[in-house]
Amino acid sequence: MVVKRLMRLFGVGGPTVRTELSVSRAKPGGTFKGTVEVTGGDHQVAIGYVALALVADAGVQGGLPGRESAVEFHRQRVVEGFTLAARERRVFDVSCAVPLETPLTRAFGQPLAGMKVGLRTELEVAREVDRTDEDPVEIDPMPAQQHILDALVKLGFQFVKADLERGRLRSLPQTLPFYQEIEFLPGPAYAQAVRHLEVSFVATDRKLHVVVELDRRVGLLADRDIFGRFTVDPATIADTDWKGLLGDWLTQSTTRRGPLL
Repeated sequence: MVVKRLMRLFGVGGPTVRTELSVSRAKPGGTFKGTVEVTGGDHQVAIGYVALALVADAGVQGGLPGRESAVEFHRQRVVEGFTLAARERRVFDVSCAVPLETPLTRAFGQPLAGMKVGLRTELEVAREVDRTDEDPVEIDPMPAQQHILDALVKLGFQFVKADLERGRLRSLPQTLPFYQEIEFLPGPAYAQAVRHLEVSFVATDRKLHVVVELDRRVGLLADRDIFGRFTVDPATIADTDWKGLLGDWLTQSTTRRGPLL
């Protein structure tokens, strides 16, 4: 997929910038790559910098659906200041790192409903910054994340939607101002005891932290939230039977006195 953008800046006669991504799909910890083309207008200008930023729509924890707003969660300068002559054309090779905690936009071979992550270009001219509308980029699961998601599917859970909530997951090394919740409905084996299940990931350069929230039925009109926390070593994840581990936890958690982990 190639993302192209052409914008007119700061009125008639100003410079234009065009961003083209040769790599617009990556995993957390990966890199987007492309070029930025800046073309002069009808007069010489001093360009302060060109930056790329990652943006996602996040809602307030416990807030109403549809009240999400854009949150910039990563930004890096890709071109430092230079003078741009009238009608001059400059092309720069650029790259943008994808933070390890970047929310997923794809899984199970399809886009995750409810998720949107965008890459936008910023151009500073005369100490004024123009921020364009972002273009969508795609984030696939890391292998460790994929193992956990696959284990839930093998247990009969069906993906419903994903969203981002502003806030923090307690006692985890979270650095972004939001976290992702990937929601599943139970299959027949758990339908009588579980309303839905949500999984969240917090990745570092050495570990993947997994939080599972279970909405357990405890009566006709009552539910109980049960949380499980797991720490995954990506280097050895293939050596663990995650279907069995999560299945055992679900069995314990859906009993009358299920554990709170």
